[in-house]
Amino acid sequence: MADTTLDGWLAWLEGLHPREIELGLGRIGRVARRLSLPPEQAPLITVAGTNGKGSTVACLESMFRAGGHHPGAFTSPHLLRYNERIRIDGQPVDDAAILDAFRAIDRARGEITLTYFEFATLAAVWCFRAAGASPWILEVGLGGRLDATNCLDADLAIVTAIDLDHMEWLGDTREAIATEKLGIARPDRPIVCADPDPPSRVAETASALPAPLHQLGEHYHYQTSTTDWSWWSHDRRYDHLPRPHWMADDALANAAGAVAAVTDAMPALALDSTSIATGLANAHVIGRQSWAPGGGGGWLLDVGHNPAAIDLLARRLEAVRDRGRVRVAFGLMARKPLSALIVRLAPVVDEWFALALDDPQSFSADAIEQALGEAGQVVIGQGDASSARAILEARAAAQDLSVAAGSFRVVEAFMRAGIVPCNDRGSSRD
Repeated sequence: MADTTLDGWLAWLEGLHPREIELGLGRIGRVARRLSLPPEQAPLITVAGTNGKGSTVACLESMFRAGGHHPGAFTSPHLLRYNERIRIDGQPVDDAAILDAFRAIDRARGEITLTYFEFATLAAVWCFRAAGASPWILEVGLGGRLDATNCLDADLAIVTAIDLDHMEWLGDTREAIATEKLGIARPDRPIVCADPDPPSRVAETASALPAPLHQLGEHYHYQTSTTDWSWWSHDRRYDHLPRPHWMADDALANAAGAVAAVTDAMPALALDSTSIATGLANAHVIGRQSWAPGGGGGWLLDVGHNPAAIDLLARRLEAVRDRGRVRVAFGLMARKPLSALIVRLAPVVDEWFALALDDPQSFSADAIEQALGEAGQVVIGQGDASSARAILEARAAAQDLSVAAGSFRVVEAFMRAGIVPCNDRGSSRD
């Protein structure tokens, strides 16, 4: 590949491998070994789970920065720029660093084809090594056991909430999905589980490896209050911790898991209480119940696209319904259970916009309108008013709460249309 632009490389990568998703570690493992990429010089943390991975990575990244470390973080997907996937010291790497990584991977792979995500994973750790980042924090893309990020051995495995999603790949029960998620764990290396109601497979896997397990509700705990929260384990306690602004009470389990990771789980990565508090105060993640001004009453942006994430959004909206009507612009990828997600949100939504996404793999606005109608919901802005820009214009003078939800592509559409999420703690309406 001879293109000198990142856009050119990304377009080429989309067609390099015959399948968009092909789970397995054989191909990427061979290329990683050719690149000598196992991170012997840096601790590696891998984060798996159904929901909460990105929030956990954001908390870890911010706490390590506050503690004087220079973490590298790999997350997916991106919203506006590919560079968002690969961060060092909290900042996206530049095009030049990614292009250097791509060229090295392309030379090393030889006849081996890699998926878009496999290329991205290798590019991330290449950039981390080149910049001397430490620790390395990898967010699993799909599952865990056969995900590209698992081509490297995690020194610490974190598993967030486990729920039903991607069942065509991972299994149709929480126990089966837990097996796939726990595939990132390694013998004698710690596991942090932030699921408050974990499948029994979590403890069984930790015992069988064996690996030390730090389980929420058993080995560490958290409690919320109106403005802050507390964390404790058998030998330490932190009170009055700042609440990351996007986190509802339920979602604080992710922050609690991150705190467990930097206290009890791995002494080599332990941080002091000041670093923990400062990091939590400064942690941010775009698109996960992010508040954004504009459109009169402002917007809540949420990338939740599976039942557990939609349930969390519904609880958030229930808490603010007394402040006015709730109007939701909704879009969704066609592989997701459209009607089921609408039913979960319906009790806390007054009116809906059916959003047309610029993606052939998404539901059309007409299909969303039909599903909303079948659920007895009120749809506004039909027909021409199905783009993010048209919806923003229609809501320009409204003072009630507007929500853009359903997938990463929904939040992307609204950000491209001019909505800018806030990251400061004072930006939340809660």
